[in-house]
Amino acid sequence: MSTHINPKIITWARERNGLSIEGLASRMKRASTEIELWERGLDSPSYRCLEELAYKHLKVPVAVFFLPDPPALDEPSKKFRRLPDYEIARLSYDTFQKIHMGQAYQESLRELGTSLSASKKIFRDLNPEGLTTSQLAEQTRRYLGVSIQDQFSWRSPEQAFKYWRHALEVSSVFAFKDSFKDRYVSGFCLLDPDWPIIFVNNSNSYARQTFTLVHELGHIFFQIHGVTDIDDTYLRYMNQHDKSLEIKCNRFAAQLLVPDAVFSKEIPLVEKAGLEIIPRLADKYSVSKDVILRKLLDHRVISRESYQLKTDEWTKDYIRHMKSGAGGNYYLTKLAYLGEGFARLAFARHTAGHLNEIQLANHLNMNSANLRKLQRYARW
Repeated sequence: MSTHINPKIITWARERNGLSIEGLASRMKRASTEIELWERGLDSPSYRCLEELAYKHLKVPVAVFFLPDPPALDEPSKKFRRLPDYEIARLSYDTFQKIHMGQAYQESLRELGTSLSASKKIFRDLNPEGLTTSQLAEQTRRYLGVSIQDQFSWRSPEQAFKYWRHALEVSSVFAFKDSFKDRYVSGFCLLDPDWPIIFVNNSNSYARQTFTLVHELGHIFFQIHGVTDIDDTYLRYMNQHDKSLEIKCNRFAAQLLVPDAVFSKEIPLVEKAGLEIIPRLADKYSVSKDVILRKLLDHRVISRESYQLKTDEWTKDYIRHMKSGAGGNYYLTKLAYLGEGFARLAFARHTAGHLNEIQLANHLNMNSANLRKLQRYARW
């Protein structure tokens, strides 16, 4: 079946991804002349081919190809202009695609989220102005309804991530995931007056994913389009204002995950047992070792030099042992990447008759033929 799409959109989406006609043709295993005919409007891809083009190669919803003009989406380099030039320069093609994908999910939320307009919105209800990081963290924990007793009851970092993520979804901050090829990037956030989103690198450990999640929440509170690395090297190249904001986000994340009022009781134990106790404390709070180390630095139990040496050591070890790819069941992985809140919202709009199957597939960034099976795995 042929499709009547806007050929200008193919050119726009291809160039936006930094691909030549030959490069796109090579990825799709097609002749470059075929791509040229699509872009000139002399031929059109089948709908199945259009889905592959959109979801696999250009990371935009299928619906975009039927628009009269290319959508006005900011390029990542503009959104993240506060980052040092070297940081922008080293973002891979894959990471830029993830940012484009995040923008597409954000567009979906603007349409799907109309039914949630009266829901809680943490980024509006809490104002960080005039608050210390400790006060903001305390108010955030209370708003999200996550008690320290809840946290100590979690059985694993995976459960902790799911709990924090769900609490954010209920508060209108949706988090998406994917496996990044860029091993240095932990995630990013994209601001919006109504639907800011967080995107997390699924290649990281769950403990690291949790820190990224709440660090990016800090970016949202302080109105920063942010990309988070697995280490703090990029801070050295920031101007003082941006650097101080980034450090504030780090402290907010550490304070939210491990409140001072509770952690201060652990310090005598650390001073007695030494740094060997860090993994046990990390397990107790369901956080990464880095978070505990950061708390020890903030409480002046260790020096800045000791902190840097240890984090450098752990970062190198982390990169060596970093897991690759998502693997496993496609449908369970897809649900994990979308998040239960977003997937449920999209299916609910479909059930209510507001979306047909093709529109639903567009929002979920997947082939429409797989929708029913995805729903069966979700057990809704």
